[in-house]
Amino acid sequence: MTEDEILTSIFAKLPHPPDDVAVPPGDDCAALKISDDTLMLLTVDQLVGDKHYLMRKTRPEEAGRKLLARNLSDIAAMGGTPTYCLLAVATPVRGAEQWVQRFVQGVLTLARLYDVHLIGGDLATAPHDQVAGLTLVGTVSPRRVCLRSGARPGDGLFATGCFGQSFETGHHLSFSPRCREARFLAENATVTAMIDVSDGLLLDAFRICRASTVGLRLNLDSVPRRTVTTTQGNALYDGEDHELLVALDSKSAETVTGDWPFKDVCLTHIGDFYASGTPEIRDTHNTVLAHDTPHGYDHFALHANH
Repeated sequence: MTEDEILTSIFAKLPHPPDDVAVPPGDDCAALKISDDTLMLLTVDQLVGDKHYLMRKTRPEEAGRKLLARNLSDIAAMGGTPTYCLLAVATPVRGAEQWVQRFVQGVLTLARLYDVHLIGGDLATAPHDQVAGLTLVGTVSPRRVCLRSGARPGDGLFATGCFGQSFETGHHLSFSPRCREARFLAENATVTAMIDVSDGLLLDAFRICRASTVGLRLNLDSVPRRTVTTTQGNALYDGEDHELLVALDSKSAETVTGDWPFKDVCLTHIGDFYASGTPEIRDTHNTVLAHDTPHGYDHFALHANH
């Protein structure tokens, strides 16, 4: 089973959520209704040594930074503002104290930039691998929360930044979560769907199609590539980009692209949604790129390694 299939089977076993659960499992974050004006966003991510980073080549500060950054990208995908986090770390005994101190420093350094406060957590030792998990809390207005499930025929698909070769170039350790860009979009445009790209552009775009029950015509030539050596396949499948895919209605698209204030981050129109009885992605030549879960990063695939 793929990761998505396992999650679907687990979600089916969950009881119906209480009324204060505004966004149930299946999106970038869960959300609880705190008041008529505020939703609390909750997300959790893990970082596994030699899976998400190379233990012998990656400084602990870089690994800690990446763990928080991954969670920040999830909050961004919902249009939210991050606030508090909880951290759990397990590492082999040898050199544990120094490694943990440096790892936490990486979390704290990035946390200060995004006004996030570490308020608790847990420490443990592990037999072989370094494993850490972080729960991040944020807030968003119910009127501005962005889901995967609202894309409509006629909406355009836009992407922030560039794609491909994130691991090879070191981008996966140094990327900037798109929190400011996402809030700008949520506040100034009709965002009908949004998702964080962690498992590959094609796979995460398909997740929007599946949640929204639409098709997508993807302009492959428009997808921005990270380097001149990045192939089309790298850009579509590699993952670890942590950019945003955003569905915008046509009126908003014109306004936002004209007023886009972030000169260091491109916002590119890469496709358009169309009516479809089943979720699918086609290119501009009408070739089917995905009609079932497409190729991308899957933790449960044989020899999976981010």
